[in-house]
Amino acid sequence: MNLKLYISKNYGSRRNKKSSYIRIAVIDTDIPKEYPANFVCMLPRNLNQNPKKPCKFQEKFGDQSPQIIKKLLDEALETEDDIEFKNELMKRLKILKSKSKNLIICNDCGREFKARKFGHRLQKTCYECKAKRYKKPNKKV
Repeated sequence: MNLKLYISKNYGSRRNKKSSYIRIAVIDTDIPKEYPANFVCMLPRNLNQNPKKPCKFQEKFGDQSPQIIKKLLDEALETEDDIEFKNELMKRLKILKSKSKNLIICNDCGREFKARKFGHRLQKTCYECKAKRYKKPNKKV
């Protein structure tokens, strides 16, 4: 599978505040040459961290999807000439590289997890470590 990005500018209606927006599709160049025939999926703005509801791109490519997206965006940045398209590609790379504000390292095990707020404080231990701490030991008689 030889993947490339197909970037197009779509013009909105008069009612829409945004007069135009940019769409980025992932295409397979091993299939026929024309765009609609070799469409794979749309490139997501950011990847879902929720494994229960992955986007179509994550469903198709699984765990390798962040590396594939970075590679595709880097290749498209090198070959693209239009300034608007380059700005959109750079925005998506920046979103992909930035981490969530709520990702915190667990004090016990050192893994990253999405923290919840309790009043003015953030959670410091992950759910697995907290479950181990409060697990009742089996009592044998």
